Amino acid sequence: MSFTTLCDLQNQHSISLVNNLYPDRSGFNFQLNTMKRFFALLSFLSSFAFAQTDQPKLVVGIVVDQMRFDYINRYWDDFSEGGFKRLVAEGYNCTNTHFNYIPTYTGPGHASIYTGATPSSHGIIGNSWFDKTIEEYSYCVSDAEMNTIGADNESGKMSPSRMLNTTFGDELRLFTMNRSKVIAVALKDRSAVLPAGHMGDFAFWLDSETGDFVSSSYYGLRLPKWAQKFNKKDICEEYLSQKWELLLNSKLYDESLVDNSAYEGAFAGAKYPKFPHDLPALVEENGKGLIKSTPFGNTLTKDMAIAAIEGERLGQDEHTDVLAISFSSTDYVGHQFGADSKETQDTYLRLDRDLETFLIYLDEKIGKESVLVFLTADHGAVRTPAYLKDRNIPAGYFDAEEPIKELKQFLQNIYGFGEWVKTYGNAQIFLNRELIFEKYLSLEEVQQQAANFMLRFDGVQKTVCAHTLENNEFDTGDLASLQKGYNQKRSGDVLLVLDPAWIEYHHTGTTHGSGYTYDQHVPLIWYGWNVKAGKTSEKIAITAIASTITSLLGISFPNGSEAKVIALPLSE
Repeated sequence: MSFTTLCDLQNQHSISLVNNLYPDRSGFNFQLNTMKRFFALLSFLSSFAFAQTDQPKLVVGIVVDQMRFDYINRYWDDFSEGGFKRLVAEGYNCTNTHFNYIPTYTGPGHASIYTGATPSSHGIIGNSWFDKTIEEYSYCVSDAEMNTIGADNESGKMSPSRMLNTTFGDELRLFTMNRSKVIAVALKDRSAVLPAGHMGDFAFWLDSETGDFVSSSYYGLRLPKWAQKFNKKDICEEYLSQKWELLLNSKLYDESLVDNSAYEGAFAGAKYPKFPHDLPALVEENGKGLIKSTPFGNTLTKDMAIAAIEGERLGQDEHTDVLAISFSSTDYVGHQFGADSKETQDTYLRLDRDLETFLIYLDEKIGKESVLVFLTADHGAVRTPAYLKDRNIPAGYFDAEEPIKELKQFLQNIYGFGEWVKTYGNAQIFLNRELIFEKYLSLEEVQQQAANFMLRFDGVQKTVCAHTLENNEFDTGDLASLQKGYNQKRSGDVLLVLDPAWIEYHHTGTTHGSGYTYDQHVPLIWYGWNVKAGKTSEKIAITAIASTITSLLGISFPNGSEAKVIALPLSE
């Protein structure tokens, strides 16, 4: 007998008891109505509690690397009915989702999506950063104490140890006493390690040397047998044995620039950046890692994700599992060819078909009603500044080498001989604090001098000192975004904000990292399980994803989470 049925019987029994004891009930109407309301409330609460046990068998997080928000609308007419269009038609589309911090890079993006925190808390302030304790640059997931499993090289010396917060997968594993599984698959190591969290069962990424998926001894002594079997199929080599040609007729690619434009970068060993790309001829010079810069890298990722579901039996028992998938080829292609290239458009059209295949697989293997999917991006991208300049839109390229050289001389002129600047990276200046303290100088004063000096250079819109971020609380604008991206132990002394569409990059392709909408505004679609179709234009922070999932699962928020929950429309 269910708890709800038991409450209904108790309700009926109590009313009957009142009728028997008090045949003349006129004096007891108030008490009777009160009891009715009480048991109705008890029945409602029991029904609510029962409903909370109806949880998805599998949560699938899909992160599309470097996906601008407008790509779905831009390529809409050429998408299949079963990929992005299906997600939009049957899912809940959050059309005003933004990253709420600077810088917008892959490492911080994946960490923020899965922890619900910003770099100020989770500590992943870049893909790499200057470690002030050892005075050298450190990669966001590197770990010298780990070993590679799946290859005889150092590509697997990785772990999530630099990430300071838990992920929603960690909290799920803690809640279920490790009965839930958490698996992550990506081409990039950081795009797998960070979503897998600290307690993930396994994270897998592609080794460019072997073309196999590898992992770290952080997760185990050897690859699971199913992963070994997958690698033996040599699927990477199979995809690289073909030419990369346009999926559709070239006339349909009118959302992109002409092929072989001046704004694209060519593959090493290729004379021009144009279709078809002869992958077999390019492998010798580029290695098997070439697949990352083609749409077939995403297809390979999809194949590995399906193998993981099969091999780990994800979504096959009463405990919710998590599968984190990051499609990284979109980022490699975007960096090389730019946001307006036919290569980028073709990569998204092929990803759309991969999503269609994957969604059909989920339908057949687990069932749409048992799988909760979210799709988002780790950041966007700016259109190639050279292209924008040719269209009379303000844009440019900032080269920090000469400005930093002049800054060093400027500080020497004020404070005397010495190496006043230790390094510059990620648009941050790291001062020599030991020298400043040795000379009994004010750190705040030296920071401000450096900040004021950097404003004289073209492309620098504003500069912000660390002491400003440490001693104030900002709610909106660039300063709020910088503050959420600033970690007192890891960040620099002076942070630069470049003008819109100004980047530190070469003059072909594109990049990201800023706080402008082209980098911060990304798609977010919820699909499957109990999610009703619809959309909202309410502004949502990317950090709300993890909080929303933990809320739906009835478990603790990740320990650094901003704890803001999206009001998804759910079926009863």
